[in-house]
Amino acid sequence: MIELDYTKLILNGIQDGDKIGGPSELAKILSKSLISNNGFNENDLRSRYLHWWKGDAFDTGPTFASVFTKIEKGIEPSLAVKKVHQEFGFSTAGCGPAHRATPLAGMFNIPTNQLISIARKEAKITHFDDEAGNGSAIVIMLCRYLLEGKKLQDAENIISSDDFLKDSWIKLQNAELKPNGYIYNVLFSALHFIKEKKTLEDAIKFSGKTNYCSIIFSVIMNCLRNVE
Repeated sequence: MIELDYTKLILNGIQDGDKIGGPSELAKILSKSLISNNGFNENDLRSRYLHWWKGDAFDTGPTFASVFTKIEKGIEPSLAVKKVHQEFGFSTAGCGPAHRATPLAGMFNIPTNQLISIARKEAKITHFDDEAGNGSAIVIMLCRYLLEGKKLQDAENIISSDDFLKDSWIKLQNAELKPNGYIYNVLFSALHFIKEKKTLEDAIKFSGKTNYCSIIFSVIMNCLRNVE
């Protein structure tokens, strides 16, 4: 399986779990940016997100929408992200980045040891809270390790001892089985459904109209099937 097939595998996982469509579109935009730039280019990606926002954007999530509304009005991007974080009561630890950024795991021209840093930078395009980036990094690293051929338990063990993610991993272990958009609850729920051998239909039913857990569930399951 070549590199672009890994990316397609992840995109297919996102689409299967995404019953509204916004995360799938954002993931496609990110994938096109990665391929066009042969890696992560923050300015190019932000421009592509903005172009979509000005055109046919839908189901972006409130944080993305608020940030790009400000950017479209001429506010400097990093300031827009900070202002939205303040306006949202300093609560922007959502799962949006984890939904859209997982194609990073399939781009094997990006070394595994660079993915955490890139995941954090990508998340900061919209979400100021560090945990949005850390949660996204956990999902991306899980997928990368699975694509490299590791078992899920082995991938989890590596992440749990990673100097950059071990504190976030503890927060994940203390999260709850809930269908809300808090990144650690989303990931906790997705992993719970995987380990309990639930189906995608079960995850979709659990997610409901919020469409959160089912996307992460489906992406990780697609990567798991790659090593079975």
